[in-house]
Amino acid sequence: MGNINNLIKKIYNEEVEYKPLWAITAWDKKFNGVDKKKQEKVISYYYYLASEFDKIERKNGDITYISTGIADKNRYTTSELAKDHISEGEIICIPWGGTPNVKYFKGKFVTGDNRIATSLDTNVLNNKFLYYWMQSKIDIISSFYRGSGIKHPDMKKVLDLGVPVPPIEVQNEIVRILDNFTELESELESELEARKKQYEYYRNTLLNFDDAENPCGSTHTHTHTHTHTDTSINKEQYLIR
Repeated sequence: MGNINNLIKKIYNEEVEYKPLWAITAWDKKFNGVDKKKQEKVISYYYYLASEFDKIERKNGDITYISTGIADKNRYTTSELAKDHISEGEIICIPWGGTPNVKYFKGKFVTGDNRIATSLDTNVLNNKFLYYWMQSKIDIISSFYRGSGIKHPDMKKVLDLGVPVPPIEVQNEIVRILDNFTELESELESELEARKKQYEYYRNTLLNFDDAENPCGSTHTHTHTHTHTDTSINKEQYLIR
């Protein structure tokens, strides 16, 4: 924790410059109401409709699909099926419609109808730092979504967000720390799920008494036998250690 505390002191003891999001990122298209000078660089992508991607989805594909939804489930296609619609890079995105959320990805991908950003200069802005910062401001970003049906973001307001830009060394350290916590959180969730299954196994095993053969009040000895029929569970992993 010492490194974290030292980093916090460093951040608060130094004046951190804020820059508008449009000045440090390139987006996927020019937006209505946004001055052209704020979007001198645009990086185009192909956007898959959900029904369109369903036809080329492959469970063990080598290309990741970035959906607009908030589900954690990864979906894939193949290079052969996606062909020229494949993009590659390090990006942050928010959905054009639906529930506001922020995603980060690095590598080869295809995308749904997301609004996609990337750092104009990674020596100035670490993409993952931007991702974590935008995640921390999801309530503000959500307030920019408008519409009576499916809500869409006011990209002018998104691009005018003021982003803190500490020295790149500080950004990199913040990313390292938050990555470690994210990994720990994932491990804890996996451990919690394993313990839940362990509890259910012992509960079902220890409480599986045959009341019909050994009614309440009976004094005869009953031999408890139990056949566990769920072959998907390895008993060894539920042993208390």
